[in-house]
Amino acid sequence: MKIEFGVQEIIETVAGRLVSGSADAHRGSVCDDIESLEAGQWYIALPEKRRDGHDFLKEAHERGALGSIVLDRRRYPFAHPASVLVGTNSTLNAHYELARRVREKVNPKVIAITGSSGKSTTRDMLVSILSRDKKVHTSEGNKPDARNLARTLLSMPCDTDYLVIEVAQRGRGQIAWLGTILSPDIAIVTNIGPAHIDTLGSIENISFAKCELFETLNPETGLAILGDQNHNLTRRAQIVLGDTELQIYDENSIEEIAVTPEHTIFSNGSEGVLFELKAHGNAYIRDAWCAISCARHLGMADHEIAEGLKAYTPPRGRGNRSIGMKDALIIDESFSATPDSVRAAVSAFLDPRAVPYQRKVIVLGAMESLGEASEAIHRRLGNWFSGLSFESLVLLGQPAGHVARGLHDNRFEVKLCQNADEVVAVLEAKIDEATAVLVDGSESVPLRAVIRKLTSPPARV
Repeated sequence: MKIEFGVQEIIETVAGRLVSGSADAHRGSVCDDIESLEAGQWYIALPEKRRDGHDFLKEAHERGALGSIVLDRRRYPFAHPASVLVGTNSTLNAHYELARRVREKVNPKVIAITGSSGKSTTRDMLVSILSRDKKVHTSEGNKPDARNLARTLLSMPCDTDYLVIEVAQRGRGQIAWLGTILSPDIAIVTNIGPAHIDTLGSIENISFAKCELFETLNPETGLAILGDQNHNLTRRAQIVLGDTELQIYDENSIEEIAVTPEHTIFSNGSEGVLFELKAHGNAYIRDAWCAISCARHLGMADHEIAEGLKAYTPPRGRGNRSIGMKDALIIDESFSATPDSVRAAVSAFLDPRAVPYQRKVIVLGAMESLGEASEAIHRRLGNWFSGLSFESLVLLGQPAGHVARGLHDNRFEVKLCQNADEVVAVLEAKIDEATAVLVDGSESVPLRAVIRKLTSPPARV
């Protein structure tokens, strides 16, 4: 059951007034999506880029809504005459204030996660661990923006023990604002990198923005976790946190026990307990360390954590493996990409223990949100690629093409392609059952098309 509101409580929460209808309406939860609205809920009319929620006030009434939360206007031409309407100065602000009220009423332990990459992976690992014996609520999908955060809170069941949620940023101050709504008990920054350098301008500014989450922690009982030893990040975190507990990832605390095509097995300072992860590479181990550290702080034993981590299965675009075109192995890392995540994925791909294939081909799409530094960052990645040994590098699109300009003395073939069909044509001529293909980059229509064409079953003749 979700937290429910009556008319008077809504009015008090959103600083609104009763525009029409009766203040005696029943209590109900709040929904911001007309297509998901159920009878007995309140509908909140939000403005969007291509449509306005106020256009659906009549439909909300017909769907059985208790009433609607609206902008305080003079006229509501699309509302049913019998609708209960609560007017407020901003339905966007009302959305967040109602979400804040739900967080206060349910009062779960809140774990908030941010970082340049690894947010969703750490979230999913932690949910898998904590869900063993507790009720966990988490953000849906992979859009950790303000609206999705409010929606996640408003849909939180009353008996939630843990709320595990991603927090994203598009500029300074946004994470701090979202953090005040969440009031987290544990805050995790997975890492920092040049993602969103287009809006923040420098790695230093990115570290400042991520550490805003630590400003919203309880100074006496909060825990801060860093999955990155970057000096900009650690220095800023220490300034912000003062005496609040801080745990920083140390890769020397991880001992790799075994790597197979199915999993990575490692230890993390616990005698007799090994952790099994259905993923490969340093980035995934770092994310697992963040999740393990959080679960330990919450009182879970290592053997319980290990069982939960073993149940974690990567979602689409995060190292998923399938047998595709011409029986080649296709590894999909196309959900998102930063320079660090690409290096980690490629290093894991070239590890013969994880991918024991004779020939290896890498398809690389663009890394996004790099602003004016995009060309230089792609070139530096090309410089890093130069020292590696594999068969072919296929670059998709103009930004990724800058990788080729950074190459020197490379021992692999390079192909530049402008669309998915060109990529598939190149691969079709060179792959077979002895070939593994890694597809990496920031998720895009062309990159998804490459994955779809490589993994779709052949048409019957």
